[in-house]
Amino acid sequence: MAKDEFEQMREKVHQLVGEFFRDFRPLAYQPERAFHPPMDVYETEESLMVIMEIAGMKKEDFQVFVQEGLLSISGTRTEFAPSPKTRLHQMEIDYGYFERTLRIPFQVKAEEIKASYRDGFLVITVPKRSESVSKTVEVKLS
Repeated sequence: MAKDEFEQMREKVHQLVGEFFRDFRPLAYQPERAFHPPMDVYETEESLMVIMEIAGMKKEDFQVFVQEGLLSISGTRTEFAPSPKTRLHQMEIDYGYFERTLRIPFQVKAEEIKASYRDGFLVITVPKRSESVSKTVEVKLS
């Protein structure tokens, strides 16, 4: 086996082992990796409802956009660190950057999209539109 082939195989093994262990925290805790907060998405006759469970944030920490049939929700949840001398025993809460994007299966009334954040839940209501219109809209949280 040539040296280049050996290096390529070594890198591939290193990558596979890294991928296998990346979700086991705290051994391979990676705060720089984006996480995906859980969401419920359902459709009514009038709108699409998106509910994201993401405690520990302020409404200013979210970015919500609708563009070309996609709803994008992103933000950064800051890690709670009581003291640099604290010994970590268990780490289950995700911190850092997150982003969720979903395709909206119908035309929307972009100017009527509503978003609110309360008690750890982000709730977004995307009203349906009967005619076809496409534009980018930033949604402000109330």
